[in-house]
Amino acid sequence: MASEAARALLAGALTLVLALATLTWQTVRIPRHAPSRVIAELRLAQAGAVLLAFSAAFLAGMATAAGGPVAALDMACAVLLAGVALMTLVRDARAALGWLAAAFVARAALDTLHLPGWLPGVAPAAVLSGSVVVNLVAAACCGLPLSRVPRP
Repeated sequence: MASEAARALLAGALTLVLALATLTWQTVRIPRHAPSRVIAELRLAQAGAVLLAFSAAFLAGMATAAGGPVAALDMACAVLLAGVALMTLVRDARAALGWLAAAFVARAALDTLHLPGWLPGVAPAAVLSGSVVVNLVAAACCGLPLSRVPRP
Protein backbone atom coordinates (compact mmCIF):
# COMPACT_ATOMS: atom_id res chain seq x y z
CA MET A 1 0.00 0.00 0.00
CA ALA A 2 1.31 3.45 -0.88
CA SER A 3 1.98 5.99 1.83
CA GLU A 4 -0.21 9.02 2.42
CA ALA A 5 2.52 11.26 1.03
CA ALA A 6 2.75 9.21 -2.17
CA ARG A 7 -1.01 9.33 -2.64
CA ALA A 8 -1.06 13.09 -2.09
CA LEU A 9 1.82 13.52 -4.53
CA LEU A 10 0.01 11.45 -7.15
CA ALA A 11 -3.26 13.34 -6.67
CA GLY A 12 -1.48 16.69 -6.93
CA ALA A 13 0.43 15.71 -10.05
CA LEU A 14 -2.70 14.38 -11.76
CA THR A 15 -4.66 17.51 -10.88
CA LEU A 16 -1.99 19.86 -12.20
CA VAL A 17 -1.45 17.91 -15.42
CA LEU A 18 -5.20 17.68 -15.97
CA ALA A 19 -5.46 21.45 -15.60
CA LEU A 20 -2.60 21.92 -18.08
CA ALA A 21 -4.27 19.50 -20.52
CA THR A 22 -7.54 21.41 -20.23
CA LEU A 23 -5.77 24.67 -21.05
CA THR A 24 -4.06 22.97 -23.98
CA TRP A 25 -7.38 21.69 -25.32
CA GLN A 26 -8.92 25.16 -25.03
CA THR A 27 -5.91 26.68 -26.80
CA VAL A 28 -5.80 24.31 -29.77
CA ARG A 29 -9.52 24.78 -30.40
CA ILE A 30 -8.96 28.48 -31.14
CA PRO A 31 -8.06 29.17 -34.80
CA ARG A 32 -4.37 29.96 -35.25
CA HIS A 33 -5.08 33.37 -36.81
CA ALA A 34 -7.47 34.56 -34.07
CA PRO A 35 -6.15 37.24 -31.69
CA SER A 36 -7.51 35.32 -28.70
CA ARG A 37 -5.12 32.47 -29.60
CA VAL A 38 -2.15 34.55 -28.44
CA ILE A 39 -3.82 35.14 -25.09
CA ALA A 40 -4.63 31.45 -24.71
CA GLU A 41 -1.02 30.50 -25.55
CA LEU A 42 0.23 33.04 -23.00
CA ARG A 43 -2.00 31.57 -20.30
CA LEU A 44 -0.86 28.07 -21.19
CA ALA A 45 2.78 29.15 -21.04
CA GLN A 46 2.25 30.73 -17.62
CA ALA A 47 0.56 27.59 -16.30
CA GLY A 48 3.35 25.47 -17.78
CA ALA A 49 5.94 27.67 -16.08
CA VAL A 50 4.26 27.16 -12.72
CA LEU A 51 4.13 23.40 -13.27
CA LEU A 52 7.81 23.38 -14.28
CA ALA A 53 8.68 25.29 -11.10
CA PHE A 54 6.79 22.67 -9.07
CA SER A 55 8.66 19.92 -10.91
CA ALA A 56 11.96 21.65 -10.13
CA ALA A 57 10.99 21.93 -6.46
CA PHE A 58 10.11 18.23 -6.41
CA LEU A 59 13.52 17.43 -7.92
CA ALA A 60 15.24 19.63 -5.33
CA GLY A 61 13.37 17.87 -2.54
CA MET A 62 14.36 14.44 -3.81
CA ALA A 63 17.99 15.57 -4.14
CA THR A 64 18.03 16.95 -0.62
CA ALA A 65 16.58 13.76 0.82
CA ALA A 66 18.99 11.54 -1.13
CA GLY A 67 22.20 13.36 -0.26
CA GLY A 68 25.58 12.36 -1.64
CA PRO A 69 27.24 13.42 -4.88
CA VAL A 70 24.11 12.94 -7.00
CA ALA A 71 22.35 15.56 -4.91
CA ALA A 72 24.59 18.28 -6.33
CA LEU A 73 23.75 17.29 -9.93
CA ASP A 74 20.04 17.06 -9.26
CA MET A 75 20.05 20.33 -7.32
CA ALA A 76 21.88 22.09 -10.17
CA CYS A 77 19.29 20.73 -12.62
CA ALA A 78 16.49 21.91 -10.33
CA VAL A 79 17.93 25.43 -10.22
CA LEU A 80 18.33 25.41 -14.00
CA LEU A 81 14.71 24.29 -14.48
CA ALA A 82 13.47 26.98 -12.10
CA GLY A 83 15.46 29.51 -14.13
CA VAL A 84 13.86 28.30 -17.36
CA ALA A 85 10.43 28.60 -15.74
CA LEU A 86 11.18 32.19 -14.73
CA MET A 87 12.64 33.04 -18.15
CA THR A 88 9.54 31.86 -19.97
CA LEU A 89 7.40 34.41 -18.12
CA VAL A 90 9.04 37.24 -20.08
CA ARG A 91 9.21 35.53 -23.49
CA ASP A 92 6.88 35.43 -26.45
CA ALA A 93 4.17 32.86 -25.73
CA ARG A 94 5.11 30.50 -28.59
CA ALA A 95 8.82 30.66 -27.72
CA ALA A 96 7.99 30.07 -24.07
CA LEU A 97 5.94 26.99 -24.96
CA GLY A 98 8.88 25.59 -26.92
CA TRP A 99 11.28 26.19 -24.03
CA LEU A 100 8.84 24.63 -21.58
CA ALA A 101 8.32 21.53 -23.72
CA ALA A 102 12.09 21.06 -23.98
CA ALA A 103 12.54 21.58 -20.23
CA PHE A 104 9.87 19.01 -19.38
CA VAL A 105 11.52 16.49 -21.73
CA ALA A 106 14.90 17.17 -20.06
CA ARG A 107 13.31 16.70 -16.63
CA ALA A 108 11.83 13.37 -17.73
CA ALA A 109 15.21 12.32 -19.16
CA LEU A 110 16.91 13.02 -15.82
CA ASP A 111 14.41 10.80 -13.98
CA THR A 112 14.84 8.14 -16.67
CA LEU A 113 18.60 8.11 -16.00
CA HIS A 114 17.89 7.40 -12.33
CA LEU A 115 15.61 4.43 -13.09
CA PRO A 116 18.12 1.87 -14.47
CA GLY A 117 20.81 3.00 -12.04
CA TRP A 118 22.88 5.07 -14.47
CA LEU A 119 22.56 7.77 -11.83
CA PRO A 120 22.17 6.82 -8.16
CA GLY A 121 18.59 6.40 -7.00
CA VAL A 122 16.96 9.37 -5.32
CA ALA A 123 13.45 7.94 -4.94
CA PRO A 124 11.56 4.68 -5.37
CA ALA A 125 11.14 3.50 -8.97
CA ALA A 126 7.37 4.06 -8.85
CA VAL A 127 7.85 7.72 -7.94
CA LEU A 128 10.45 8.21 -10.67
CA SER A 129 8.27 6.44 -13.25
CA GLY A 130 5.29 8.61 -12.32
CA SER A 131 7.46 11.70 -12.59
CA VAL A 132 8.63 10.66 -16.07
CA VAL A 133 5.03 10.22 -17.23
CA VAL A 134 3.86 13.53 -15.74
CA ASN A 135 6.75 15.45 -17.28
CA LEU A 136 6.26 13.87 -20.72
CA VAL A 137 2.53 14.65 -20.66
CA ALA A 138 3.34 18.24 -19.65
CA ALA A 139 5.85 18.45 -22.52
CA ALA A 140 3.19 17.25 -24.94
CA CYS A 141 0.70 19.78 -23.58
CA CYS A 142 3.16 22.61 -24.11
CA GLY A 143 4.28 21.41 -27.53
CA LEU A 144 0.89 20.59 -29.03
CA PRO A 145 -0.16 24.21 -29.72
CA LEU A 146 3.08 24.69 -31.65
CA SER A 147 2.30 21.92 -34.12
CA ARG A 148 1.27 22.76 -37.67
CA VAL A 149 -1.56 20.23 -37.73
CA PRO A 150 -4.85 22.03 -38.44
CA ARG A 151 -7.43 21.76 -35.66
CA PRO A 152 -11.18 21.33 -36.27
